[in-house]
Amino acid sequence: MLKMTKPREDETRTSAKKAGVITLTGQLAKALVQLAGLIAFSHLLTPRDVGLIGMVAVFLLLGELIRDFGLSQAAIQTAELSHGQASNLFWTNALVGLVMSASLFVAAPAVADLYNEPALSSIAPWIAVTFTINALQMQFQVRLARDFRFLTLTLTDVFSQLAGLVLGLIAALLGAAYWALVVQLLVASATLLVLRAGTARWVPGAPRREAGMSALYMFGLHSGLAQLVQYVASNADSFTIGIRWGAAPLGIYNRAFQIFSAPANQLLAPLTNVALPILSRQRHEGRDFYPLLLKAQIAISAALTFVFAVVGSLSEPLVRLALGSAWRESAPLLSILSIGGAAQALSFMAYWAFLASGNARQLFLHSLVTKPILAVAIVLGSVWGLTGVAWGFSLGLVVSWFISLGWLAKCDGMPARVFLSAGLYVLQSGLVTGAVLWLLNSKFGDHAPSVVILSIGFLAGGAIYATLLCLRKSNRTVFRSVLSPVAARVKPLLQRN
Repeated sequence: MLKMTKPREDETRTSAKKAGVITLTGQLAKALVQLAGLIAFSHLLTPRDVGLIGMVAVFLLLGELIRDFGLSQAAIQTAELSHGQASNLFWTNALVGLVMSASLFVAAPAVADLYNEPALSSIAPWIAVTFTINALQMQFQVRLARDFRFLTLTLTDVFSQLAGLVLGLIAALLGAAYWALVVQLLVASATLLVLRAGTARWVPGAPRREAGMSALYMFGLHSGLAQLVQYVASNADSFTIGIRWGAAPLGIYNRAFQIFSAPANQLLAPLTNVALPILSRQRHEGRDFYPLLLKAQIAISAALTFVFAVVGSLSEPLVRLALGSAWRESAPLLSILSIGGAAQALSFMAYWAFLASGNARQLFLHSLVTKPILAVAIVLGSVWGLTGVAWGFSLGLVVSWFISLGWLAKCDGMPARVFLSAGLYVLQSGLVTGAVLWLLNSKFGDHAPSVVILSIGFLAGGAIYATLLCLRKSNRTVFRSVLSPVAARVKPLLQRN
C-alpha cells in the first residue's frame, strides 16, 4: 500500500520548500523553451498555420480532459493507494485514451466541415494519437508525485518539451508549415511517456477487482465533471472565433492567449503536483492547511501579477520584439487578457482548496455556476469582435474568483475574508504598477527601441511593485520566509568570493 509518506531529504524525496524551488526552477527552464518556440514559430509560420492547430486544440483539450477525467487527482489526494488500485486506474486511463483517439480519428472529416477547413481532416487523426500516449503516461506521473520525486517530474517535463521543440523547428525549417506544430506535440508527448515510465520504478499489474475503487472513481467523476464544465467555458473563445471568423483571426488571438496563459501553465499547473499531495497530507493528519495555502497565494499571486502587469502594459513593444509586425493585432488582446490572468492565479488557489479538502463534488457544483458565466461573457463579448472576446474572458475570470471564495467559506470553512483581502491588495499593487508602465510606454514607446522600453519597464515596474507589496506586513513575513533559505545559501558563496 502506497501511503502519503512524508518527504525525506535526499535527491528524490524533498521537503515542501525544496519541492517548490525545484518545480519553479524547472518551470522557468520550460518557460524559456516554450518562449523560444513561440518566438521562432511566429517567424516561421503564418497566422493561418497557428490558427489551424488552434482549431484542433479545442478538441485536443476535450480529449485530454476526458481520458483522465479526474483520476490523477483522485490518485494523488487519497491517503493510501495500493498497487492494484493504481493498476486499475492505469488501465482505465489507457482504455479511455484509446476510445478518445479513435473518436477524433473518425470525427476528423466532421471537424474539417465544422470549420470549413479541409486541412483539418488530415491534421486531426495525428493529433488524436496524443490521447493514448498521454493516457499511458498519467499514472506514472501520479507515482512520481506521491513519492515526492519532484526533481524527476520537473526534468522529464523540461526534456520532453525541449525534444518536441527541436524536432518541430527542424520540420518548420524544412517547410512543413503547420505540420511542424503537430511534430512538436507528438514528440513531446512520446518523450514524456518514455522518460516517466522509465524513471517511475513502477510497473502496472493486470486489472482486477480491488477494494476502494468506487471512492476513487467517484472523486474522479466529480473532479472530471468540474473540468469538463471548465473546458466548455474556457474554450468558448477559440470555438467562437474559429466558427465566426476563421483560422487567421484565431491565429492572432491564439498568439495573445498563449503569451497570456504561459505564466499560469508553466507555474500553477505543475505546482499542483507539489501542492496537492502536501495539502492533502496535512488534511489527512488533521491539520488546517489554509495557513499554508494563504502563504502560497501571496507568494504565487504576487509573482504572477507582476508578470501580467508588465506584459499587459507593455504588450505592444513585447509583441513587436518577440513575434514581429505580422502579429501586431495580438498586442491589445494580450493587454486585456492580462487583467483576467491575475484573477486566474488567485482562483487556482481555490481549486487546490477544493481538491485538497476532498470537496470534488462541491468543485463540480461550483463549476456549474461559474463556468457558464464565463462562457456567456465570451459569447456576448464576441459582438464587439476579438477585443470583446478578450474582455469577456477576463471579466468571467474575475467573477469566478469572487464566487469561489464564498463557496469555500460555506462548504469547508475557508477564511475567505483573509484570502480576499490578501488577493485584492496584490491586484491593487499590480494595477498601479501597470498604469505607471502604460504611461511610460505611451510617452516614450515610439521613440525608443522595444528592448529598451521592456528593460526599463521591467526594472522600474519591479521597484514600484515590490515597494507597494512590502508596505503590507503579512506580505513581508511571507517573502522573508521564502527568501531567507535562498539568502542563507547565497551569503557563504559571496563571502567566499
